[in-house]
Amino acid sequence: MADKGLIELNATILPDDIQKELTALTFSYEPADTTEKWVYKLGNVTGDSEKLIESTFASNSIGVSAGSRNSNTADADKCRFLFIKNTGTTNGTTATSDSVYIVLDGDSAAYNAGDAIEVPAGMTWYARLPNTVMSQLYATTGTANGGGDSAANVQCIIAAIIDNV
Repeated sequence: MADKGLIELNATILPDDIQKELTALTFSYEPADTTEKWVYKLGNVTGDSEKLIESTFASNSIGVSAGSRNSNTADADKCRFLFIKNTGTTNGTTATSDSVYIVLDGDSAAYNAGDAIEVPAGMTWYARLPNTVMSQLYATTGTANGGGDSAANVQCIIAAIIDNV
């Protein structure tokens, strides 16, 4: 099937004296069948804990209407692939140093959640998620390094492959 997500990167890890450079790393996810659809959004994550992927998503995939999730897409559907880019802005132009915090298995997100994933300003995060249901994928904003709550918006690029189960 076409339309797979592909990420290529180089990484430098470990302290300087034992540093290791890894090059040409790849990460990909290809929809398994026609029940898996792409959704995309350039939008804000707010300081309120909310579902990360909600009804205002646009899509470039057959079966999902631009501007809203397909009526066949439900909270029980699974997010198979997730990519999020914190643009480091509140609206595309005003800079922010706030992070986005994501949880994959709850009914809310918080900067101090034990399983929170932090996406700092200007950075990206992505993953293959075999069993994350839409009703448990939440996000919120907070200050960097788990420092505290934030009421500010953070503009993000969000792309996902959702399995209509």
